[in-house]
Amino acid sequence: MKAIILCGGEEIGLQPITYTNPKELIPIANKPLFIYTIEALLNADIDEIGVVVNRYNKLVFERTLSKYFTHNLKYIVQNNPNDIIEGLLLCEEFVDEEKFIVILGNNSSIFDLKKFARDFINSKSNCKLLLKEVDEPENYSVAYIGDNRIIELEERPKVAFSNLAITGVYGFDNNIFNICKEVDKDERKRFKITDILKKILHNGYNIEYEVSDGYWKNIVEHKDIIEENIKRLDLIEEDIKGEIVNSQTSGRIILEEGAVVYNSVVRGPAIIGANSIIQHSYIGPYTSIGKRVNIQGSNIESSIILYGANILGVESPIDYSIIGEGSVVSNEKGLKRTNRIIVGRNSRVYLIK
Repeated sequence: MKAIILCGGEEIGLQPITYTNPKELIPIANKPLFIYTIEALLNADIDEIGVVVNRYNKLVFERTLSKYFTHNLKYIVQNNPNDIIEGLLLCEEFVDEEKFIVILGNNSSIFDLKKFARDFINSKSNCKLLLKEVDEPENYSVAYIGDNRIIELEERPKVAFSNLAITGVYGFDNNIFNICKEVDKDERKRFKITDILKKILHNGYNIEYEVSDGYWKNIVEHKDIIEENIKRLDLIEEDIKGEIVNSQTSGRIILEEGAVVYNSVVRGPAIIGANSIIQHSYIGPYTSIGKRVNIQGSNIESSIILYGANILGVESPIDYSIIGEGSVVSNEKGLKRTNRIIVGRNSRVYLIK
């Protein structure tokens, strides 16, 4: 069976982090979000994988994924980012009339993908949706169910009469391409995947669904990245390869090669990347620290610290934060208490009294 992962869009909501990384490659528990999707597909015996990218992020994907897999991926380049119909139509030759799975690249899920795919292959359905019960359905696209079938789909309803969100996992047959070709080119950029699903539904095709009892998250905002990091850290197993000197540790910790913890306290679950140095600091639970990070005299928890960042003398807790690659966060002493800030375009700074 084949799978398509859609990563061709541009993400404004996650800037400035996405200036250096596409959203799908943001490190979660020190591993790009996209890698978890690839691993799930391979574990489900789906090894023919096409990745829809755009001309701006293709090289970044190739460079990043080569560090994790020798498995060959088919890169499909779309010229118009955020044009979901173009992205799907470009996959028609790769799919070659087979049923296939589509996954949105900025989604994260943990469920029985192998069963989902197998049941779809063995069914007579043209389309299959993975649904998930959610607490605030108004924030999602939802499916309305009647007599054990989907009767309507709605994008972010003002008042939702269903709590079943449409996740980013779909099964399609090649009728999806006929539907996409029927959409006028002038309308394409306004179309979302829910609009395509509604066309399938209202054109008499057979749509089935499965309600997941597993984990699912749509990564849209910065807080979603933090929460996804917390979820993935909960699943780690301890692995100490670095050095711990005069320090206290508890909980599950991954300390990669070349990393050193001096005179500090580290509470897991936490990851400290290769060649990072932690000195006279407190690293609390649910913290991911990337490679070559330098932390001295600081207090951090429930945060993501990316490659090459420096955090120096910040005794007030840094919590629920994302510190970008090569950033410097420091506490400087002076004659008066002030905040000195140097930030780039679309940065976010929260000063809490």
